[in-house]
Amino acid sequence: MLTDQSTIDVIKKSRKQITILFSDIESSTRHWERRGDVDARILIDRHNRLLFPVIRKFKGRVIKTLGDSIMASFKDADNAVKAAIAMQQVLKRERQKDKYFSLHCRIGLHTGKGIVEYDDIYGDVVNVAAKVQAEAQGDQIYLTQSTLARLKESQLHVQKVDSIRPKGKRKPIEIMELDWPAQPSLIHDLREDALLPLLKRQKFEILSYFLVTIGTLFFLYQHYLRYILSEKMQNISRLELISYLPSDYLPLLFFSTLLLGSFSIYMFRIDFISRSFLRILSGLFTFGLVLMLFHFINSSVQPPFNKRWYEPIYQSKTRFVEVLVKNTLLRERPNTRAKIISLLPAGEIFIYKKSVNKQKRRWDQVQLDKDHYAWIAHRIPPAFGVAEQQLTQRHAFTFHYYDLYGLILGFIAFLWGFMSFRIHPN
Repeated sequence: MLTDQSTIDVIKKSRKQITILFSDIESSTRHWERRGDVDARILIDRHNRLLFPVIRKFKGRVIKTLGDSIMASFKDADNAVKAAIAMQQVLKRERQKDKYFSLHCRIGLHTGKGIVEYDDIYGDVVNVAAKVQAEAQGDQIYLTQSTLARLKESQLHVQKVDSIRPKGKRKPIEIMELDWPAQPSLIHDLREDALLPLLKRQKFEILSYFLVTIGTLFFLYQHYLRYILSEKMQNISRLELISYLPSDYLPLLFFSTLLLGSFSIYMFRIDFISRSFLRILSGLFTFGLVLMLFHFINSSVQPPFNKRWYEPIYQSKTRFVEVLVKNTLLRERPNTRAKIISLLPAGEIFIYKKSVNKQKRRWDQVQLDKDHYAWIAHRIPPAFGVAEQQLTQRHAFTFHYYDLYGLILGFIAFLWGFMSFRIHPN
C-alpha cells in the first residue's frame, strides 16, 4: 500500500504540460426545451460524432463529456488550436448543409501543468480552461496568453478581449479571441464519426455482453456444432489430416480465456468504439440470454405437447460415444490392463466405430484422428460392495423441433437487440 510520501511522489511525476480544450453548446437549455429530451439527446449525439474525429485528427484525447460540453487534452498547443478551429469549421459546414442543425459552440483553451491520470486530468489548468470557455459566446474561440506563447503557428489572428481572475489566482489572466473564420479550411477530409465515446462504466457493460456472447458460442458448439463438424469432417478429404476430439474442453477454455483477456485489454486501451459493432454485440447478447433461458425452462418444465415438441427433424448417420462419468479411462486396447491414454471429463464425445465384448464388459472403439483409435468401457460391472456404473452412452445427433423453436426465438431476440440498441447517455 502506498505511503503518504510515495503517493505525493506518484502525483508529482504525473504532472505534465498540456493544453486543455473545453467546448460548450450555446443556449443548450433552449434546445432541450424546444426539441424535447429525445430529439435534443440525438442532436447532442450528432454533435459529438462531428467533433470527436476532429479532436482525434489533431492528436487530442477526449477526457470526458459533461452533458453538452466536451473536455479534451492535447500535448501540443498548436494541435489544440487547430482542433478548435476545425471544430468551429465543421459545425459551420453542418449548419450550412442542414437548416435544422442549429448548434453554436463556444471554445476555451488554456495551457499549463496538470495531473494526468488514465481517465481524467486534474489541476488548475482544467479550472482555468473551463473559466475561459465560459467567457466566450457562440462561434467564438478564446485562449489564454499561456497557450498563445507556446504556439509555433505565426499566421493566427488574435486580439485581446478581456482579463479574468479565477478564484484563487493572484494575478489576472489575459484572454485572446482567435479569428478562426480567417483561417484556411482544416476539415476537407473529415467525415461524421461512426464511433461512440466510451466511459469506464460502459466498458464494463460491453465486457459483460462479450462474456455472455462467448458463453453462447460455447453452448452452441457443445450442443450442435461439434456433432455436425465431427460428422462432416469424415466426408471432407482435405480435412482428413486434422487431429480432433469433438469436445476439447481445455483448448476451448484456454482459447475463450485468451479471447476474453485480449478483448478486455483492448477495451481499456480505447476511448471509442464502432456503433455497428455495439449493435451486433447487443444482438448476440440478447440472442444468448433468450436461447439459454429457453433451454433452461425446457429442461425444467415438461410441455403438454410432448410428442410434437420432441419430434426429431434431423438425425445424423454418424453415432457418437458420450462420456457420462468424470475420469473415465481411455485405453489403447479393449483390456483393463491396456495402456491408459487419458482421463476423460464428463461430457466428452467421440465418433463411434464399433464394439467388442471382453472381460465381461462392452468396449466401444472411438476415433481419435484419421489413423488412430482408442477404447472406452461402456460400464463397470458390479463387484462386492460396488454397484454397477454406466460410463458412456451411445447415440446419434438429433435435432428436435424444440431446438428449432429455441433458435428461432434467439434469432428474433438478436434482431430486437440489434434494432433497439441505444448507447447510454454520457
